[in-house]
Amino acid sequence: MGSNNKSGNVNIVKRTSGGNMENTVSAANTGANTHTTDLKEKSRISTLKRSNTFNADNFVTPQNQQSASSNANTNANSSANLSTPMVRNRRALTEVPVNQQRQPLEKQYHQSLQHQQTGINTKIRREPSELSSLSSTRKRSIYRDEEEQEEVEESKSVKRVKSSSPRKWKDLDSDEKTDICMVTEYTDEIFEHLYKREMETLPTHNYLENLESPYHLRPSMRAILVDWLVEVHEKFQCYPETLFLTINIMDRFLAKNKVTLSKLQLLAVTSLFIAAKFEEVTLPKLSDYAYITDGAASKHDIKSAEMFMLTSLSFDIAWPNPMNFLRRISKADSYDFQTRSMGKFLLEYTMCCHKFINVKPSVMSAMSMFVARRISQRNNPIWDETFKHYSGDIDALNDQSFQNLCKELVNEIASPQTRLDSLILKFKKPKYGAIYYKVYDWCKKQVENDSLDSLFSV
Repeated sequence: MGSNNKSGNVNIVKRTSGGNMENTVSAANTGANTHTTDLKEKSRISTLKRSNTFNADNFVTPQNQQSASSNANTNANSSANLSTPMVRNRRALTEVPVNQQRQPLEKQYHQSLQHQQTGINTKIRREPSELSSLSSTRKRSIYRDEEEQEEVEESKSVKRVKSSSPRKWKDLDSDEKTDICMVTEYTDEIFEHLYKREMETLPTHNYLENLESPYHLRPSMRAILVDWLVEVHEKFQCYPETLFLTINIMDRFLAKNKVTLSKLQLLAVTSLFIAAKFEEVTLPKLSDYAYITDGAASKHDIKSAEMFMLTSLSFDIAWPNPMNFLRRISKADSYDFQTRSMGKFLLEYTMCCHKFINVKPSVMSAMSMFVARRISQRNNPIWDETFKHYSGDIDALNDQSFQNLCKELVNEIASPQTRLDSLILKFKKPKYGAIYYKVYDWCKKQVENDSLDSLFSV
């Protein structure tokens, strides 16, 4: 037995010489099994090395799980010594030349530190060259269609004309440049958009005066609706813009839809309901609108009518409110309180009167401010280039159509053809400065003296 296993059994016998023969035999068998296991593990390691997929986890077996942790360093060293022809032929990373022609990164970093220490600013601002501007303009011209190019050329020509001609009006927006709420840098663009939207949001035709229209409605019926809206509007304490938008929504809907007499009040209260959503911050409740009709319209009726009206108007509610233009012209009037109060009354009367249903909001505001300045005798001057600019280029002293509208407004206030009792009662109150009496007396005097033509004399 000792001659067959010289290396393994002799050692085991020496370690177990103090024991009996049974222990020696068992130890010999154990040594033989261990030797067989070592041979299998060595062959497994060589196979993994040849496949170049060696993993330490694959190396650990259940039999030597405990000894693997203690012999980790020994296995690592032995595995490092095992090499294949592929590994032997590899070049070390230190032998590969890196960035031979460039300056090392450390030197560049130190040079930048030297510039910072000496206080030299290494940042150089590149000015735009002519070539870069040409390339950008070429790109823009390629991706711009013909219509946009024509618009750009027209705007450039207009700017040249404006810059070449001397400005005759006073720039009042420059005094408010420090006020961020006035956004003076966008004022011209905002009002250009409002002037463009005016014609798009007017009623398609005058359904009150056109007797042949299928949507014809008597002016007296509209006056009753508008007068009731003025009363409800004051009861709800809404903004003036809400009332004006309400009338615009109602007129635009009636110009393209036939409404029975029993549904006119529902139409009016729904128009106010929509306008309040658009203009107000604190809204009345839906139940308040239903209650104010005294049973003529329920909450369900108002909601159904709202959807039907918005669909008919294509949800196009954004309307250039005449109050925006009145505030714009008041800037040229130095925001005189009395003149502006009379202008508000005249503007509201113009909106409620059926004769001015197709007049643009900017023209209504200019009419109101011009007549208000005549009543308050602010005639020095009555209308100059500054007023012309801030009213949307309305030449009050030379525009015949504008003068006819002003005369018609004065005649209507002096001898009204439609009854607007709630509107008149509203401006008789001290809350509004009882402004109606002064305006009515002046208009009555002008009509009696037949001096309407003198309104437009310098």
